[in-house]
Amino acid sequence: MLPHFAYISNTRILGAYYGAEVLLPLVRLDLDIDNGPRGTRTRQGDMIVSPLLLQWEPVQLLGRPFWQRLNFVFSLPTGDYDDDASINVGSNVWVFNPHYAFTWELSNRLEFSGRVHYAWSSRNNRPSSALGADDVQPGQAFHANYSLSYALGDAWRVGLAGYYLAQTTDDRIDGRRQSGSRERVTGLGPGAMYRNGRQTFFANLYVESGSRNRAEGTQLTLRYLYTF
Repeated sequence: MLPHFAYISNTRILGAYYGAEVLLPLVRLDLDIDNGPRGTRTRQGDMIVSPLLLQWEPVQLLGRPFWQRLNFVFSLPTGDYDDDASINVGSNVWVFNPHYAFTWELSNRLEFSGRVHYAWSSRNNRPSSALGADDVQPGQAFHANYSLSYALGDAWRVGLAGYYLAQTTDDRIDGRRQSGSRERVTGLGPGAMYRNGRQTFFANLYVESGSRNRAEGTQLTLRYLYTF
């Protein structure tokens, strides 16, 4: 569960409205891998904070409204972490993960949205004791979300949504690059949105493919939004 609090002010910076946001993951992790880590954890994850969010008013792109936002996001190592544990909810690293987001209204009912990220992670100076290392550092990564949706009416939208992740630099252990460590995955599937007054409900089903150096499966995401 990922409570997400966001605020947009009337103050302008570079022509955009200034805002901020904070997310605090609450995680139940149940893992059972053959000949690998296993266990269950219910803990607080790493807090996600953006002290600077810039939301511009829409402009015209090919005669249609185009919305855009720039967000400077940090993940803080506040989650539960133990270097002797077989699984952890927290990562014990700082992450800088800025992103640029947009929505293009292609028609009165059809829209295309995207969000492009680039993530940098600090070193973990307390890696799992099983590694026998002094520090590890995850590689940098490009990742993006995208969706194409159609409004059935004032309340419902349906469409396709997806994501893509590609690690751009190698992981490091004790400062040494780990060849062949880069991750990659693609997810794509149907989605739906229902709006009722100040409340909005989202549902997305993603089927993953093309994975490398990571698990591949099916992911169901449910989201509830309330506007104060």
